[in-house]
Amino acid sequence: MSEFDALFNRSVLFDGCELICYEAGSVSIRTSINSTDLNPYGNAHGGYLYTLCDTLAGVCAFSSGSYCVTMQADIHYIKAVKENDILIFSAETVHNGRKTKVVNVSVTHEEELICQASFSMYAVADTDHKNQ
Repeated sequence: MSEFDALFNRSVLFDGCELICYEAGSVSIRTSINSTDLNPYGNAHGGYLYTLCDTLAGVCAFSSGSYCVTMQADIHYIKAVKENDILIFSAETVHNGRKTKVVNVSVTHEEELICQASFSMYAVADTDHKNQ
């Protein structure tokens, strides 16, 4: 099992997610909204969306060669999504410094933007690879 497989499979958050793209500085997943992901109003919970975005930003930083932790995050919720909606989470490293990374994450449903987030990441250690 590769270092990436161990990292991706270890996160219960990715249960039910399909990996679409994994390359240096770019990672995408597909998932559907389940009843357990909803807030009391029947929409996907903002905390659920944020958590997946944050975790995917970490995986994206990993794909660029570093283990990272989140220093700062900013998310904008644009449109609500419902149970059974299929979402695409796409992360891209826009700054790949030695000690800091900036990763943007967009979430779409049927090509419509649902939310947009930006994460400043701090590199705590290098990985043994660049894109495994």
